[in-house]
Amino acid sequence: MYNYIAKFKSRFKHYLQLVKSIERLLYMYKYMQRGQKAALIGLYSERIIIELINTDNQFNNLIKRCLKNLGFNIKGNIKASKNEVKIDIYIEGKGIKIGASIKTTSLTSFHHLDRRWLQKWRETINISDDIYKILKDAIFRKSQNRSERFILSSDEEKVKKFFLEHINEIINEIFTHSENNLKLFIINDRIKYKLYLYKMEDVVDFLIHNIKNKISFSSKGIIKLGDFITMQRKGGDGSHISIPKTDLNHPGNQLQFKFSPIKFFEYLEKTKAIKFCIIQFKIE
Repeated sequence: MYNYIAKFKSRFKHYLQLVKSIERLLYMYKYMQRGQKAALIGLYSERIIIELINTDNQFNNLIKRCLKNLGFNIKGNIKASKNEVKIDIYIEGKGIKIGASIKTTSLTSFHHLDRRWLQKWRETINISDDIYKILKDAIFRKSQNRSERFILSSDEEKVKKFFLEHINEIINEIFTHSENNLKLFIINDRIKYKLYLYKMEDVVDFLIHNIKNKISFSSKGIIKLGDFITMQRKGGDGSHISIPKTDLNHPGNQLQFKFSPIKFFEYLEKTKAIKFCIIQFKIE
């Protein structure tokens, strides 16, 4: 009887801490801008998943079974934590530590994947002078007039050739940020309360193959990398930003990769192109 009461108190304490954390996040959410709100939703999702793994035995067992099905050698009890920025959460078992990237979605068709300045990309991969100029001109063109095309029709073939040559590097970079421990990719469907879990290596290989077969451009010159990823100027030229839009260091002048998680998991559910598992969960 004593053990049962102690266990109940411990679990209640965890839920109480979670409720207080959610209340703080909701209060902050009211005063945030759009991009900040998206980041906060992601943080909320991470905390929910961590708490469920650490306090709900049924959910814990489902995660452990799923990881084994995906090929991870999980033994003993597992726990979850967050202690690094680039890796959303860690799932640890006996002798193994798995980093996971979590994408949380509801009704939006695209989800932020990566954004950074053009110069940062030049430091990461080999961008030739002509491609650098094409991308820089595209950024400035959109910064001055949002109705302008991002990539001009006359530059499409050069840009397409560049992405085909560097797509392995680019996809690995935007999905893993060169983190060797980032082994798991999770999509959290907040509407249906479902988690979709994939091995990161499988996701990267699948997307590279998908993109190599299909690179195109929208009517606005946005780069469409396969069926699930786009690249464009970030935008969001807030009046509170003092840096001029003609400066490449303006936050709106970052290159942004966006990803369609709903389209992605629906396609894989239908085709079974790579291995995955689904966990249905609920928050009581």
